[in-house]
Amino acid sequence: MLTTLAFSFAAAAGLAFIPESCAKPRAPLHSRFFSALAVHAAAVAFICLAAFMLTGRVRFSAFVSLALVGLLAGVSNAKYASLREPFVFTDLSLFSQLFAHPRLYLPFLSASTVVAIVVGIAAVVAAFMAEKPQSERPVFALVAALLACLGAAYAFAARLPLTLDPSNDQRRHGFFAVFVAYLLNGMTPATAARLRNALSASPFAHGAPRSSPDVIVIQSESFFDARRLAASIDPSILRNFDIARRESVQHGNLTVPAWGANTMRTEFAVLTGIDETQLGYARFYPYAFVRSACASLAAWFKRGGYRTQVIHPYYADFFGRERAFRHLQFDRFVDIAAFADAPRAGSYVSDQAVADAIIAALDEPRDKPTFLFSITMENHGPLHLEHVVAGEGARFHALGDDARWRDLTAYLRHLANADAMLGRLLDALRARLRDTVLCFYGDHVPALPHVFADLNYEAANSDYFIWRNYGDAPTMRNDLRAEELGLALVAAIGSAVQRETPARALHPTP
Repeated sequence: MLTTLAFSFAAAAGLAFIPESCAKPRAPLHSRFFSALAVHAAAVAFICLAAFMLTGRVRFSAFVSLALVGLLAGVSNAKYASLREPFVFTDLSLFSQLFAHPRLYLPFLSASTVVAIVVGIAAVVAAFMAEKPQSERPVFALVAALLACLGAAYAFAARLPLTLDPSNDQRRHGFFAVFVAYLLNGMTPATAARLRNALSASPFAHGAPRSSPDVIVIQSESFFDARRLAASIDPSILRNFDIARRESVQHGNLTVPAWGANTMRTEFAVLTGIDETQLGYARFYPYAFVRSACASLAAWFKRGGYRTQVIHPYYADFFGRERAFRHLQFDRFVDIAAFADAPRAGSYVSDQAVADAIIAALDEPRDKPTFLFSITMENHGPLHLEHVVAGEGARFHALGDDARWRDLTAYLRHLANADAMLGRLLDALRARLRDTVLCFYGDHVPALPHVFADLNYEAANSDYFIWRNYGDAPTMRNDLRAEELGLALVAAIGSAVQRETPARALHPTP
């Protein structure tokens, strides 16, 4: 029996390269490192052994391993097509969100992918029914083999030369080997320890504000100056944004560690001042590894006597924000429950409703200055599910009503609403007697790869500005990285961070 198992599972490891080779970006088999091939083989063998221990079916267990590799490759391709990033190990931790918030994930699966998944599930069930289980299983030998495969996978994963750029690593080593290596290397205590060390060196780990204006930071969903795409886009679509930039202390492009999604990466960089290269494997989903009170922009303001709060018109548990923000030392989280009667724009709470909530929070009776971090939701995709009527595009661009511009029209509609929100806020803040600072930025560009390709534009950076209703200062254009924005905000309110450790480089080498 052991010989049969060994032969069957070795064959499965070899055959698994067939569905795995479909994953994009592709890696030629002949160019892969031996350690990558070993990780692949050990991981497939482990899956086969685990399935056999549970079911006693040899051929079924081999088929399950092939189906699982194929499933992961198909899901990875769907993600790569929309977000330019393969499926990575931390995406597994978001699996529960698929069922809680299906609209955010399922529409990105193509019809062919869904059909393939359904057919695969049916084939797995049929394979299970077609094979009778073995009456006897050598349990101790199987456990030993499982441990050997796991140990080999860990050993070779640790030796695999990885850059933590998923696309580049996959081009060198193949999808499944990289996925498994990230999983095994990332889910060790070293990942959380590295994150803790990085947070201890955050520029906000020490010090406190020297002045006390109210401070508002708005992370605008998928915001960037889309007029860079084409001259045919109506320049007045961001009229209030232009006014804010002219009146701002500082503005410019913002280099963000996300494209099309993964908002929490930009969010974490802004709130902690930490470059993603310092986070190791935690860079893909930092909130998953935040488990205790830590340094952040909110903590820095809190040491200065501020009340800190978050306004986000979505569910507080999404991305694990409620738990993570508590550790980032926000006092209060206002989520979608407070927006039950708020107007919607498309499928989500409108940006205007968020503006109203911010103004209401500023007007609340209090004896402390406030640091308010708001995350908008209106412009969250999938944009291809948005309803666009004939002729609507003419309000925003001169590209016509062709179907390929439909998603762009939906996006620009929400972008115009974000601009209207800015106008509402700026009017209210100009009328305030209390000193107030507004920092506004986009978390990433929208997931519109086909639009960018059709317009021959490589969109990557978002935009930001820092505005205040007091003091005279010349407007400065200064392009920043996301982790530098908090420091710029601190400087704009007339304070500086105090470091108890040597200053780190802003752009360390990976």
